[in-house]
Amino acid sequence: AVNKQMNPQKMAKTMQDFSRENAKMEMTEEMISDTIDDIFEESGDEEEQDAIVTQVLDEIGIEMSGKLAEAPAAGRGKIGAAASNVPTDDEIERQLAQLRT
Repeated sequence: AVNKQMNPQKMAKTMQDFSRENAKMEMTEEMISDTIDDIFEESGDEEEQDAIVTQVLDEIGIEMSGKLAEAPAAGRGKIGAAASNVPTDDEIERQLAQLRT
C-alpha cells in the first residue's frame, strides 16, 4: 500500500539529490569558516591590539615597560634544595617559647 503511494525510485533520487546538496553546503560552510578565520587572524591585528592596550594604559597613567623589571621574582633555586634562611625546628621552638613569655 505504501509502495503504491511512494515511488521508491523517485525517493532514492530525492535522497541522492539531498546528499549531494548537503555535501555542497558543507564544503561552502567550510570555505566561509576558513575565510572568516583568515580575516580575524591577520598578522597586523595583534600589534594593533597591543598598541590600543598601551594607549589606554598610558591614558590612565599606568606604565608597564619599566615596572615589570622592578617586580619581585620567584626564587630561582633548584627544586628540593633547602633555602639558607629557613629556620630549624629548634629555632622555631625557641621563638615560640619567647612569644609565650
